[in-house]
Amino acid sequence: MMDTLVINLDRSPDRLAFMAKQLDDLGISFIRLSATEGASITDVEFDRLAGTYMRPITRSELGCLMSHVRAWRHCIERDEPVLVLEDDAFLSERLPAFLTEFERLGLQGVINLETRGVGKRVSKGPPAAVLESAVRLYRLFVDPGGTAGYIVTPGAARTLVELSKTYAAPSDAFIDLSGVPRLQADPGLVATIFVNHGRRTASGFKTTITQPRRRERHVATLRQPHFKLRRLAGYFSIMFRKVATMGVAVTRTVAVCPSILARAENRSA
Repeated sequence: MMDTLVINLDRSPDRLAFMAKQLDDLGISFIRLSATEGASITDVEFDRLAGTYMRPITRSELGCLMSHVRAWRHCIERDEPVLVLEDDAFLSERLPAFLTEFERLGLQGVINLETRGVGKRVSKGPPAAVLESAVRLYRLFVDPGGTAGYIVTPGAARTLVELSKTYAAPSDAFIDLSGVPRLQADPGLVATIFVNHGRRTASGFKTTITQPRRRERHVATLRQPHFKLRRLAGYFSIMFRKVATMGVAVTRTVAVCPSILARAENRSA
């Protein structure tokens, strides 16, 4: 079975224990990938990359991206697909069977396993693949909705690593804007925050990622108008993708796997 990487900050052993218990129950071995602390990033590196997105990004956002970049480098070194998990995700009991089946398909790109129970822009027609584990894979066109769980293949990893040398963004937006081909698992096999019957459910961990406050973003835009131009360019890029895929794509609610709902209920009980 492919390598499974769990991105985990050294100061978060409770999160690691949460993931280790789930993965052990599923019979999946994993490699802990020590996450990059934002405070450890040099001022030179932060200043070089923090202003390349459509708004200034924070040290914790850059640290998260750098952690994912290290996972992509691992994929390149292994020259085979890798499952990347963040450390606050509920996992589906279908995950082991899915991973075994996926390795036989030879699909390329980033395969998103995460859902929040909300709409995603995916292929309208027949799915790209239907697996015996009752998981369908649809082409994914627009979705910057989290990086809690995904498979990355070597070709996509090389593209992402190359882009990261000169550009930085929150990890989900980074992948969404990268241009790498993506697929979406339905139902979602990974979830951190999701909506079920109108109720918002989370794994219970406080986020370790901070975003600039609204005032900070406003001041940055006033002082550096190129941020506003980039936001407009990003908006038009997403609109173009939606228009370009009108005949083949639809906004579909990707369900949360029922076993995740059960895990969440047990955790909150």
